[in-house]
Amino acid sequence: MPDWAREYFERGYGQRWGLKAPSDHVRLEADGLCRLLHLASTSRVIDVACGHGRHAVALAERGVDVIGLDFAVALLTRARDLSTDLRARVRLVRGDMRRLPFLSECADAVIVMDAFGFFETNDEHDAILREAVRVLTPGGRLGLKIVNAEFVLDGFREADREERDGAVISVSRTLALNPTRMTERISVSGARGHGEYERRQRLFRIDELVAALERADVPVVGVFADPDGTPFEPATSAAMWIVGQREHRADG
Repeated sequence: MPDWAREYFERGYGQRWGLKAPSDHVRLEADGLCRLLHLASTSRVIDVACGHGRHAVALAERGVDVIGLDFAVALLTRARDLSTDLRARVRLVRGDMRRLPFLSECADAVIVMDAFGFFETNDEHDAILREAVRVLTPGGRLGLKIVNAEFVLDGFREADREERDGAVISVSRTLALNPTRMTERISVSGARGHGEYERRQRLFRIDELVAALERADVPVVGVFADPDGTPFEPATSAAMWIVGQREHRADG
């Protein structure tokens, strides 16, 4: 992992956001994922880059068999605590989303929630999608949630400052083009600790993301503004919820 990512996700992410249990909003998103991905209580889902387990735990509460993968020890530790405290069993694995440590065709669905675009090259992003497709069973679905580049760019803010749960967070942002990448420099102080961090993310427009999924050989079956199925509007939707489906094998 890049040095900035290791430092940010092991320490800065928790200081910035707090590692809270699934909110009512996250649980509603889990309900939407169950519908979009055609999940049943017997389904196995891999939550790639699961973070501290919000969606993984919310899905497990609904009886889904969930495996969460992340590289950050601090986030996996919190996910394990949440899984235990809420009695929602999630199997947790430390690993690299570019090289998933799972057998091919072992999952009915794969989700990547707000965790795409954090590597330096398009080849690495393509590898993430190829790996997600590899572990899907034929007919299995991939659910990808990512910020919409057009929305971010239209309302771009160079700086923000906010107070959240006893923490003061200051953020300054810069943009680079071709490809579009946003760099945040984040200062945190207060109840959750102190630190200076960097966060870099490749921003994707819908056509770029659809092309990436096509390269991974997973046809897109739906693009939405939210998991309830609201139609996606490039100019106004803050996020893209994209559903792809691995094709069934040809007969014979």
